[in-house]
Amino acid sequence: MKEYQKELLETIADPVLFISCLKIVNKAGKLIRLEPNQEQIKIIKALDTGEDTLILKGRQIGSSTIVSAYLFWKWYVSTEPMTIAILSHKLASSKHLLEIHRTFYNNLPAFLKRPLEVNNTTEMSFADSGSSIIAVSAEGKGGLRSFTCSYLHISEYAFAPQPDELKATALSALNDGQLVIESTANYFNDALHQEVIRYERGEAKWKYLFFPWFEHDAYREKLPEDEEVEWTPYELEIKKKYNLDDEQLWWRRNKLGKMGNKQKFAREHPAEIEDAYSISGNVYLTREDFESIEVVNVEPREASVFDEPSPDDRYCIGVDVSAGVGRDWSVIYVLSKKTYQPVLIYRSNEVSPVYLAERIMDFATEYNDALVLVESNNYGNVVLNELSHLGYRNLWKEDGKDWTTTTKSKTAMFENLKNLIQNGYIQMLDNIVYSELRAITLDDKGQILLSNQNGAHSDNAVALALAYMAIEKVKLKEVTYLPSWIQNRKAERIINNGGIGIGKNRRY
Repeated sequence: MKEYQKELLETIADPVLFISCLKIVNKAGKLIRLEPNQEQIKIIKALDTGEDTLILKGRQIGSSTIVSAYLFWKWYVSTEPMTIAILSHKLASSKHLLEIHRTFYNNLPAFLKRPLEVNNTTEMSFADSGSSIIAVSAEGKGGLRSFTCSYLHISEYAFAPQPDELKATALSALNDGQLVIESTANYFNDALHQEVIRYERGEAKWKYLFFPWFEHDAYREKLPEDEEVEWTPYELEIKKKYNLDDEQLWWRRNKLGKMGNKQKFAREHPAEIEDAYSISGNVYLTREDFESIEVVNVEPREASVFDEPSPDDRYCIGVDVSAGVGRDWSVIYVLSKKTYQPVLIYRSNEVSPVYLAERIMDFATEYNDALVLVESNNYGNVVLNELSHLGYRNLWKEDGKDWTTTTKSKTAMFENLKNLIQNGYIQMLDNIVYSELRAITLDDKGQILLSNQNGAHSDNAVALALAYMAIEKVKLKEVTYLPSWIQNRKAERIINNGGIGIGKNRRY
């Protein structure tokens, strides 16, 4: 009996052993024992450090279940009053996770079921310790604002309609407690992706977990003994890149053959974070569209110059205007007609529309009196009026009218930009606009939806798209259109005729 009691106490004290005794309802509706896989054990150990934990999960891991199981264990073994909160934007989502905790409790052996003081759809509370698990939402009146918690769990963070509000609510409720965020990828540059990027830059402190498919021991198959396998160049490339063995590569080939789609495989079994965000779905531009484009990192503020003005080049400028009060960003892109590439980017969320006009005029003048296209909506009219007052005249017009962004014109400018990207005209983009372009989606009616991330509403993407609309109206000097063999022949004729052109009105 003493040996049994000792074993029981050891089981309760060890989160992996305790969790292995819990029961869950599987997808078929059958009650089964929870046996953590190797990824879930890594999650348990990460959570047990007490650090805030961020999990970018694949769809096969079951991280919501294992995080719930770990927090259930913390709730069960606590001898002091403490609160574990399950937070979601919608209360129904939080209640769903609370039901997992209730399943754990209801299926404990009878002698381990300590009495509950509260047991309803939003709370479970032990009578002896006073510890509680609660389901709350960010949209509810008061939400978590009226009290604090020791542990807080947010699931599917990337799919929250207002992730910033969700995170702010969580941080205000935690009293030196542990925050756990786990989610699958939604779209490129979603709220989860931004947290991962901040972590990678050293701007946010997380215990970050991501599980490449090749770290899973079960994802391997023995090669056929009766035939020699020939690997494709791409398979050899990823074999070297991820240090795969032949059994892993053979498993990948067979799994990919069954799924029949590279993007589906990457989504379900990512090898790196880019794979997790390779989801095509309703995205406007896919990862493949940018394969031949160099992405250059720039500072998020002020000007980044890639090329100085050339006397035989012509330039255009696209401008997206904000109020300059620390919210959306005012963005300027200067493009070269010769190369079709950006040569300068200016970005600020503090510059007023009037001062922005001065900056535009400075850049336009420096770049050979560039053609300027300013979106006339809202604050854009202030900029256009100020440019006129400053005496700048090379402004984009269509039938005498300034550019106004409507549903129709927005579609036109982004379709133009998409065409240039897909056909290889654009060879370099900055990291900010790349993230914004990857985050553009289509609604059910096929309308373009711009994302609102990082305190911006796709401002770089809009300015870039406007610049590429303007570039069509820019003309190079006639001589720059001449092929080299024509220019050389023309030079020879001039020399042979004593340096005098043979035709006054001749054109090439």
